[in-house]
Amino acid sequence: MIQDFFSRPLVFLASLAVLGLATLGLLVLAPAAALLPVVVVAGGWWVCQQKIRTLALAIFAMAVTVDLVTEVPYEGHWQSPLYFPGLLLFTKPGMSLPLIDLATVGLLGLNAYRRAMGIPIDGPPTPPLPKPLVIGLIVLPATILWLQVWGIYVNGGNATVAKWQWHQMLALPLLVALFNVALRGPEDFRTIGRIVIVGCSVKAFMGAFFIVTIARPRGLYHEYATTHSDTVLYVTGLMCVVASWMEQPLRKNFWRMVWVSSIILMGMHYNDRRLAYVSFTFALIGAYVVSPWHWVKRYATRAGLVLAPLFPFYLAIGWSNPTGIFGIVGVFKSLVEGENLQKGQMDYRDIENLDVVYTWEQHPVMGTGWGHPFLEKISLPDISHAFADYLYHPHNSVLGMLAFGGIIGFSGLWAWISISMFLTVRAYHRAHEPEARAGGLVAMSVIVAYTNQCFGDMGTISWLGTVLVAMAATCAGKLATVTNAWPAPQLARNEVSEPEKQGSPVGNLV
Repeated sequence: MIQDFFSRPLVFLASLAVLGLATLGLLVLAPAAALLPVVVVAGGWWVCQQKIRTLALAIFAMAVTVDLVTEVPYEGHWQSPLYFPGLLLFTKPGMSLPLIDLATVGLLGLNAYRRAMGIPIDGPPTPPLPKPLVIGLIVLPATILWLQVWGIYVNGGNATVAKWQWHQMLALPLLVALFNVALRGPEDFRTIGRIVIVGCSVKAFMGAFFIVTIARPRGLYHEYATTHSDTVLYVTGLMCVVASWMEQPLRKNFWRMVWVSSIILMGMHYNDRRLAYVSFTFALIGAYVVSPWHWVKRYATRAGLVLAPLFPFYLAIGWSNPTGIFGIVGVFKSLVEGENLQKGQMDYRDIENLDVVYTWEQHPVMGTGWGHPFLEKISLPDISHAFADYLYHPHNSVLGMLAFGGIIGFSGLWAWISISMFLTVRAYHRAHEPEARAGGLVAMSVIVAYTNQCFGDMGTISWLGTVLVAMAATCAGKLATVTNAWPAPQLARNEVSEPEKQGSPVGNLV
C-alpha cells in the first residue's frame, strides 16, 4: 500500500520535500521537536506494514499492563516505570483525545481502507459477530446520543461534564469492532489469556513493591495499591487458570493454576478491594452453575456438603472476630453492615445510593439525561476538593444510568450486557474443545466482574473495565458464531466452516 503510493516519482519527491521543509521549520522554531516529522512518518510507515490483529492485540496488552493513570495509581505517592506509557494511552497530553481512542479509530479506518482497496495483508475476514450483539452495540451509542440531546439541549445540562459520563461507554462498541477484526476465533483464546496473566502479574508485583518498600516504611496511608479497576483484571486472570483446569483437569494445568493464582491473590491482597473477592466468588458460582457434572464439580459439591454444617459456626465466630481465617467473614460483614454502622452513622455509599435512587424517582421513565448531577435528598460530605464532579459520577454506575437515563435510557445502555451473557452461556454448552469452553467461562466471568464493578465502583467510566469487557463480548460473539449457538449469515457460515475441511480446531468446534 505505502510502497505503491511512494513508487510514483512525483509523489515521492513532493512528500520528501514536505518532510524536509517541516523538519527544517521545526529546527528553527522548536529544535527539540525537529525530528518529530521523521518519527511520525517512520511510525506511520511501520504501522501500515503490520496486520490489524498484531496492532489490536498490542493495544490490548498495553491497556491491561500499563498504569491506569486516570484513576491515580499508588494514590499518587509513586510513579512506576509504567506511568508514562499509561499517561500516553489513557490521557491526552497535547492531543484532543486519548491515544487509545485515536488508535482504535485509526486502525478501524486502516482496516476499512484495506478492505475497500483489496489489500490482502490481513487475510480473509474473521467470523462475524451474532446479529443480536451487533444490534445491542449499535443501540448503545444511539442511546448515548439521545441522552446527550435530552440532557444538554432539552434540559440544559453541562456539556463539558457530560462527555466524561459516557466517553468510555461510547468507546466500547468501537473496541469490540476492532477486536472483532483482530480475533480469528477460539484459537486466539490462549493468546488473550496469556496477555491477561502477564498484565495481572505485573500489576501484582508493582502493587506489592509499592506497599512493602514505599508506603509502609514511610507510614503512608493507602486505600489501594494500584487502582480500583484492577479488580476486574485480577478476576479475569484468576478465572483464566481456574477455568483452564476445570475444563482440562491435568496436573500441569493444576500447578499452573496454583502458582498463577498465588501471584494474583497477592496482588488482590495488597490492592485491598473487597469487590475483588466478591466478584471472584460470583464468577466461581457462575462457573459452577453453568458447567456440566464433571468430576471437579462433583468433588466440589461433595466437599461443600461435608462443610455445610460447619458454616453457621464459622459465620458466627467470624462475625464477632473477623480476623485471621475468619477474615472472609469480615469482608462479608462490612458489605452488609457498612463501615460506620457501629458509630451510628450511615456510609457515604449508602447515602449516595439513596440520593441516586431519589433522583431516578423524579424522572423514572426518561431520566435527566447527561450533564446533570444527582439530587441530594440527604446531603453528602463535600469532596469537591478531591473530585470536582462527584455529583455527576455516582459510585453505583447502574443506579446512575437509571437516574440519568430512566428506564428507557438504561435499557439502551445495558442491553448489550444481557445479550453478551446469553450468547456466552449458550455458546459454552455448544463448544467441545476445552480451550473454547474455558474461554466461554472466562468471558462470562469478565461480564460478571464488570457488572459488579459498575454496581460498586464507577465501572462505566473505567478504561480497564471497558477494554476487558469489550474483549469478553467479542470472544463471546466469536464463540457463539463458531459453535452455531447463534446462526450467522449463510455466506459467513460458509467461510467459518472452511477450516473444518482442513481439520482445524475451529472446524472441530462446529
